[in-house]
Amino acid sequence: MGVDGKVVLITGASRGIGKQLALRFAESGASLVLAARTADASQSPFPGTIHDTAAMARKRGARVLAVRCDLAVRADLERLCRSAIGEFGRVDILINNAAYFGPGHYEPFLSLTLDQWQTMIEVDLNAPVMLSRLLLPGMIERAHGTIICMTSMAATHDVAPGGRGGISPAYPAAKAGLNRFVRALAAELNEHPIAVIAVEPGFTVTERTAMLFPQRNMDFSDAHSMEIPVRTVAHLCANDPVKYSGQVVIAAEYAKEHNLL
Repeated sequence: MGVDGKVVLITGASRGIGKQLALRFAESGASLVLAARTADASQSPFPGTIHDTAAMARKRGARVLAVRCDLAVRADLERLCRSAIGEFGRVDILINNAAYFGPGHYEPFLSLTLDQWQTMIEVDLNAPVMLSRLLLPGMIERAHGTIICMTSMAATHDVAPGGRGGISPAYPAAKAGLNRFVRALAAELNEHPIAVIAVEPGFTVTERTAMLFPQRNMDFSDAHSMEIPVRTVAHLCANDPVKYSGQVVIAAEYAKEHNLL
């Protein structure tokens, strides 16, 4: 199948797995719609902006539309999809990669404000649902499409509590909901050649992890390279993704099985 000529929309593309996916798809001949909140370096303590990624992808020969988008704001999601379709006419592959790591993410439940809880659920669960809802009709009409939702081992495994080197309950709750959404939507779409897949990247070293974990005295010696989830997602999208529709694909296991390491 391949992705040459496909239009790929990636959220959270200013850094981390999203950025590396953008560069990989650019090298494979895809056109890109890149979404993230960070449009200027002054907006984040972590390196990378949406325009940095776009520039790097263009150097690899890709057509790129960069859209600043706050995934917690429904109007931004709608504008993102309108912009993508206005620029390219369609979206063939949607990669719901972004996650919320802002205030409250590492806090215990009773330290969270209700607004923080709401924002985490909006970004980590509702945004992938809404983008899928906005783009699926076009995929069904064209009889092809792939939706990848980046999930987390926190959806199925116990993690350290917030405030004690772990994360707040909002993140695992949202990711567990995302897994169930993927399974339910895939079943609903089983008569269409459209794949809906959750990919668990595993404990991955990103720019954020490398900076933040030492500051919090958190161990990331067991973390693996971004290459593992990036190669997994790229391979899934290029090679009969419908075969995996409805599944939670463990990136490290998939990469090993398909000799991607």
